[in-house]
Amino acid sequence: MSATVKKHDRVLEIYTRLMAGEIIRKEDLAKEYGVNPRSIQRDIDSIRDFYSNRAVQGEGVSEIRYDHSAKGFRLVSSKTVTLTNAELFAVAKIILESRSLSKEEVSKIIPDLIDACVPENDRKKMEDLVRNELFHYIEPHHGKSQIDTIWELGTAVYKNKIVQLEYQKASGEVTRSFIKPVGIMESEYYFYLIAYAGDSEIKHSGYPTIYRIDRIRSCKVTDEHFRIPYKDRFEEGEFRKRIQFMYGGPLNKIRFIYRGPDIGVVLDRFPASEYALTEDGSYLVKAEVFGNIGSDMWLRSQGEYVERIQ
Repeated sequence: MSATVKKHDRVLEIYTRLMAGEIIRKEDLAKEYGVNPRSIQRDIDSIRDFYSNRAVQGEGVSEIRYDHSAKGFRLVSSKTVTLTNAELFAVAKIILESRSLSKEEVSKIIPDLIDACVPENDRKKMEDLVRNELFHYIEPHHGKSQIDTIWELGTAVYKNKIVQLEYQKASGEVTRSFIKPVGIMESEYYFYLIAYAGDSEIKHSGYPTIYRIDRIRSCKVTDEHFRIPYKDRFEEGEFRKRIQFMYGGPLNKIRFIYRGPDIGVVLDRFPASEYALTEDGSYLVKAEVFGNIGSDMWLRSQGEYVERIQ
């Protein structure tokens, strides 16, 4: 076999390994193929030129970048997910610990992420780290697959489209209504749709209704658009700061004394709050919340650490 053919085989092998997500290290490959590291660098440059030509022709952007943390070259594509191993592990833990998705959904999402993001030589380690939790994963009691519904409702939020909703309350009562969806949130094992109910346009600050997505029996996105003035637009981040256990209601201001060991726990639970240290070492906390049920549940759970001030 001629040297030229050998080089072609080598370039194709390096290309295939990059496509599989492998980290390419020049010194390691030079020893493997019995060539000078400069030859491997020229091979990498040839593959770079190939991707540059494809980008010019409008066939997508892919490039070979040097990953300093991995000490090697990796293929980065605009069409693929590129998380580091550490980032992917954190995402997998969040998905598993939130317990918001069915076991069927989780058992597909996490392996797909591993296949898409983790270099081949690190996949066994990642799979071993999550295998036990995947096997013992406890899905929500409702056991429903929700991803498609969440995406459909998210599209309605994005396009400001009215949705025809059939919803079963915790009591078993079924309601049917046209709603204006403005956001989707996840909290305490469940996904929620945030929407304004009724036929009139929003002309005041008001507050939205909260629907648990697994309780939606059917939904149909209509072709009718709704409009919310910019000043009244719904902001999920601000809403989340003031909602507890997804119990809604009018915006209220509450005050309480906290005598617990860590004020940070309170600030994480009530992000829209401020506090002051008192003379006896306790904290006076003032917070904004939607409704009272959710905040009262948490305050009562703290026992003697908390004293509510009317």
